[in-house]
Amino acid sequence: MPRNVVVLLDNKDGRSMIKAACKESGLLFAEFEELVQSEVEQTGKQRRAGLWDSFDDILDRIQLDE
Repeated sequence: MPRNVVVLLDNKDGRSMIKAACKESGLLFAEFEELVQSEVEQTGKQRRAGLWDSFDDILDRIQLDE
């Protein structure tokens, strides 16, 4: 049974592709996973209250790390 809702994250080739894309974009893979997890946690909710705040928090933290 897949661990991740995002199928690409659940297989070696998919993770490798995403890691390469993250590297090209200057984004850490862990940060990408955190952004995806924030989205996944909202799946099925009619209102996505707090999603943008969550994204802002993650992206602000990324900028501080740079």
